[in-house]
Amino acid sequence: MSPRSAIVFTILVAILFPYYYFADRPELRIQQVKSEEQNLLDIANGLDSITVTRGDEKIRFTKMTDGLRYQVVEPDGKFIPQDLMQALASLLVNSKSVEIISDNPNDFKEFGLDQPKGQIVLQGTSKPKPITIFFGNENPTQTAVYARIDGNPKIFLLGKNLEYYQSLMFQWVEGKQGKNA
Repeated sequence: MSPRSAIVFTILVAILFPYYYFADRPELRIQQVKSEEQNLLDIANGLDSITVTRGDEKIRFTKMTDGLRYQVVEPDGKFIPQDLMQALASLLVNSKSVEIISDNPNDFKEFGLDQPKGQIVLQGTSKPKPITIFFGNENPTQTAVYARIDGNPKIFLLGKNLEYYQSLMFQWVEGKQGKNA
């Protein structure tokens, strides 16, 4: 290595090392993202009932007395497979944390939450008040949907499989799945 190259290299290290150490530390960004992830649902003790609304359609199912299975109570007389209802409930109960996108109510329109496409109302076993989650647009990668909880300005992402389960439930209620399809 020539002396000129060594001098240039030393100058670059002297400039870039402080920048990396004080400004561009990836471990700090990871900590910041983790601190922005929060457990907003907090329904670890389980759910007594779930109401899914899409437009003017509504499905409500409640936990049966055995505490293990669910039954459809609205619309009356309709069938949804037990595993589908349990999958949706499990997905919501086991969501440990969500990624917070914004906490500014002025951003609702940008994420489709000014006129939500749907909502889920959760009645938790240990919660005196139901939790209402509103759903907006898909994220750009189409892997999640923007959501917010009623009374809370935080906008967060929920996985696309939540929307998929809801869609399947409405197909069962409409007779587009199962023996009537």
